Amino acid sequence: MRVAYLVLSHRNPGQVLRLVRALAEGPAAVVLVRHDQRVTRLDAADVGAAGGQLVDDGIKVEWGAWSQLAVVLAGLRRAAELRPDWTLVLSGQDYPLRPMADIEADLAACDADGMLGAVREPDRRRPPGDDEFFLRVAYRHYRRPRRLPHLPRTLRPLVYVRDLPPLVGVRRLRRPGVRLYFSADWLTLSRRGLAAVLAAGEDRRLLRPFRRMPVPSESFFATVLLNDPRLRIERDHRRFLAFAGPGAPHPETLTTADLEAALASGADFARKFDDEVDGRALDVLDERNRPSQGR
Repeated sequence: MRVAYLVLSHRNPGQVLRLVRALAEGPAAVVLVRHDQRVTRLDAADVGAAGGQLVDDGIKVEWGAWSQLAVVLAGLRRAAELRPDWTLVLSGQDYPLRPMADIEADLAACDADGMLGAVREPDRRRPPGDDEFFLRVAYRHYRRPRRLPHLPRTLRPLVYVRDLPPLVGVRRLRRPGVRLYFSADWLTLSRRGLAAVLAAGEDRRLLRPFRRMPVPSESFFATVLLNDPRLRIERDHRRFLAFAGPGAPHPETLTTADLEAALASGADFARKFDDEVDGRALDVLDERNRPSQGR
């Protein structure tokens, strides 16, 4: 078996290298790192020494924009060249909660074609503006001018302004021709699941509804996978995250105080860690999962 780990990162190169070393402990592991060198520098030789490969797609990525989806697709195409049995997309702030050999053994025994986190659908029963995912689907989005203020709520059925990412949404005249789903873009894909999303990534007609959607990667993959009746998709991506509350846009940074809950979850990976906030949390996980290696 071969497992490709695609790590998407932009900050804290030292922590990224530590993650690469941890992933490379997997007996079936091939680790690819796509790092945004405009934010911090990560040296290819250092990645190689840690047991991974640094990849360069030449894309200037902007969070929440079409380029984010393009980066994930480019990384998946690169992973597909290795003919993996499984491909996992991770962030540079992920870290394994279990020994890599155990994670890969469970993948080898899994008969699913992919794993997604919590799945959402647009709620068309609620008024415009009361459902984030309805706004993403029902409006075409354009870059927001810097000085454009928020618009009166009475205009929501036609147009609205958002902050993350900064866009203006204009109501679509017609609905997209495919049933849309939303889920995190941190994917776990079998060979069949990977082939399905890459084929969809070449379909211009299918891609059309996502070109004016904020954070299109959070809808594209879930939509492709869940609309394909040939695929068996688990709605559990075996990742642990902690949020400050309902509707929080980003997961909380985990510390040693969160490890008991993370480990009790039975998840394979957790996010997000920051060794500048609490490096001891990663030490504890290494001591638990890699006793012969330590840090």
